[in-house]
Amino acid sequence: MSTFSHYFKLVYLAFPFLFSSLLGAELSFERKVIDDKISIGYGLAIGDVDGDKKPDILLADKSQVAWYRNGDWKRFVMTENLNPRVGTRFLDNVCIAARDIDGDGKVEVAVGANWSPGETTDAAKSGSVHFLIRPEDPTARWGSVKMNSHEPTVHRMHWMRIGENELSDHTDTTGDYRLLVLPLHGRGNKGGEGESVRLLAYVPALGDKVKEGNWDTELVDASFHITHNFDLIRFSEDNSEEAIILGGKEGIKGIRYVRNGNNDNPWKSVHMVKNPNSKGVGEVRAFRGNASTGIIAAIEPLHGNELVVYDPPKSNDEAPKRTVLDDTLSQGHALALADVLGKDNLQVIAGWRNPDKNGKVGIRIYSKENDEWKTHILDDNGMACEDLKVSDLDGDGKPEIIAAGRATKNVVIYWNRPKKD
Repeated sequence: MSTFSHYFKLVYLAFPFLFSSLLGAELSFERKVIDDKISIGYGLAIGDVDGDKKPDILLADKSQVAWYRNGDWKRFVMTENLNPRVGTRFLDNVCIAARDIDGDGKVEVAVGANWSPGETTDAAKSGSVHFLIRPEDPTARWGSVKMNSHEPTVHRMHWMRIGENELSDHTDTTGDYRLLVLPLHGRGNKGGEGESVRLLAYVPALGDKVKEGNWDTELVDASFHITHNFDLIRFSEDNSEEAIILGGKEGIKGIRYVRNGNNDNPWKSVHMVKNPNSKGVGEVRAFRGNASTGIIAAIEPLHGNELVVYDPPKSNDEAPKRTVLDDTLSQGHALALADVLGKDNLQVIAGWRNPDKNGKVGIRIYSKENDEWKTHILDDNGMACEDLKVSDLDGDGKPEIIAAGRATKNVVIYWNRPKKD
């Protein structure tokens, strides 16, 4: 049995790719700006901060980390300037991860900071990883603990649940979650050449040890050079196992956690998409329903202009078919897969942050209808999209789109409303 089929049998969703344009048709979203004074809006996260069973919005901005309370959407600053000055200035925050990992109904929050992409060698001057300490009143300022070790150019992070799967021996006792932290570059890497990027998994040490900042780490992957983003997917409809989808200079990888009770590295990977013609992958999202259904979407290259999807290879020895849905993005920087149109299939949602050839920034939704891909404009020049998330904020079963704009300095909720007759 091949490595592909043994560890990560992800079969892409097959359908004919025809493309047409249907601008703005059938959309029913209400645009609400909840903040128009942010600095950059590097990263968004969604989760219940205050324990009221409603998802809140969290933001890693240039100097501040803040959350917006579901309902009145009031902004509360959690922390700011997490590190001492480097030279004459504070370096930026760059990413955030929020998830309830201890089962109390409230999220734990981690932040990546000291953003200095040009410094790939000195970890004291580039990158940092922080765990935020919750106060009794979540609207007050939060404390923080800096991890004792990290790679330079920390860039993206997620909390991942590691669980049982058919390949594990079910005896893992190191905890149910990992904090995955991805740098942009390998240590000492220049121009995408040199040492590879080290994707690390931090093993949380909560309780009395949380303030020590001495979390163990596991090496998840060290094969790509320049890795802009990654995401988590549910690996199977039959259980809660999660897997990693990773995009970088060399393409797209799938990574599973498989502990077999020996000393082998439990992180098993498959290089799923190898496409040097695309000059690498910037954003990547995926969905896997079971062993025979799935879809991968990507923005290529890094900060690229092309939105693509991948058709399945006929065998493990063949490359997947790459189809371009849109080649007009200008610094495409945000991507999601979700059914926001209520069509019982997934749409691709993509945002770009620099003005395109028409001088506009925005967000588009791409839907497959009657074997054709159609594009719908969600935001026409009001969102220089740095990041976006999809979540049902009001519990009506229809997911909202939440976006942060770099040049537009805004956080916007696109409320998913019933269509008017």
